[in-house]
Amino acid sequence: MIPHSLLFESENTKQVTELLEEINYTFERVNQFEEIAKTLEDGKFHFLIFHVADITNDDDQKKLTELTKHFPQTLILIITDKTKWDITASLLKQHMVYDFIQTPIETNHFQFTLDRSLQYLLTKLKSQFINEAENHLYKRMVEIFDWKKSLSHKENENIASDIIHQMNINLFQGSGIGTLMSVVSILISKGKLDEEGKNYFIPKAIMDLLSENYDAAKSMFDSMSISQSVIDDETIVENKEPPQKLLSIINREMEILNEALEIKSQKFNLSQIPTSAVDKKIRFDETKLSYVIREILLNAIKYSKEKDIIYLIFFHKENFLELKVINPAYQNNDGTNGIPEKFESFVFEPFFRISSVVDDSYAKFEQFRFGLGLPLVKKILDQHQSNVQIYNIENNFRNESTKDICLTIRFPLFEEEK
Repeated sequence: MIPHSLLFESENTKQVTELLEEINYTFERVNQFEEIAKTLEDGKFHFLIFHVADITNDDDQKKLTELTKHFPQTLILIITDKTKWDITASLLKQHMVYDFIQTPIETNHFQFTLDRSLQYLLTKLKSQFINEAENHLYKRMVEIFDWKKSLSHKENENIASDIIHQMNINLFQGSGIGTLMSVVSILISKGKLDEEGKNYFIPKAIMDLLSENYDAAKSMFDSMSISQSVIDDETIVENKEPPQKLLSIINREMEILNEALEIKSQKFNLSQIPTSAVDKKIRFDETKLSYVIREILLNAIKYSKEKDIIYLIFFHKENFLELKVINPAYQNNDGTNGIPEKFESFVFEPFFRISSVVDDSYAKFEQFRFGLGLPLVKKILDQHQSNVQIYNIENNFRNESTKDICLTIRFPLFEEEK
């Protein structure tokens, strides 16, 4: 994963801007300290980077404390020099900042510090999630082995049932293998042997059902083959093409998914590539990016409702082309909405599901299944050295006071070769 940074820009951070561009890491910048909190609220950043010389008075340090408190999922990194060791040491001691980088900055050390900090952040989030999951498991175990409750409520659940439930979701729920097995069972029981004992007569309705579910099962196995090819491929994409080719893929996939849109009378609304990015290039593998676009569009369709509009908006920010796929956020089974903040990192892990509901209506369009869709999207984008995040945002362009789900992909931009 490529970290996404917010840079507090000043005369002291010019080298940082150059380094971030050199290593193709995505970033945004603000010029006023007062802009930091609003920018952190509007987007998702792994790091806030500033120079220690720009945070010298007590008032700014108090504001820094507030930022640490309100944005615990953003690590603060400082650039420092030998003349500012007292302030640097104080900020580190008070845990207002996570790490420091001393000037003059060496490129490899700078990248190493960001990568190491990112691993710490992801581990921290994972630890919090595991702790919460363990607490939930402990509570369930107490309930399961509470014999009084078991007697009064006929409780017969056990932990193994959860495992079976997940296997059922991933392999057998809906059309495909499970239904195919059922149809074959019907076929065997309903088939009638002719008088000579040589041929069976099969009702047309059963044969049609068999054919339909054979196609669904075949599609499932095709999906497994595609998934395996992506999992086994570790090649970094070196080919570079103009971003207009990405637009062509999106238009093609939108056309393929027209039938899926009609199920709930939904629409796509696609912006154009910003003119400032037209003369640049992105890493580009057409087949792999087609998989990515299909998966993220299909996810947006599945988790949106009747007559919703799904927005695809391009931005040119700093050294990258940004594609945002935005659809309305709705309530989950557990009462949360959209993508709960604690799950933002885990939706890209294999078999992780916020909802256990499987909608068969879209099965024939799926190229990834079994809870592998977003993990394989991330794998492909890693091969393009691109950043992907998904999170809730405030609804700023619909006429309602609601939240939206925003999936953001950031492609590093390269200059057109002369």
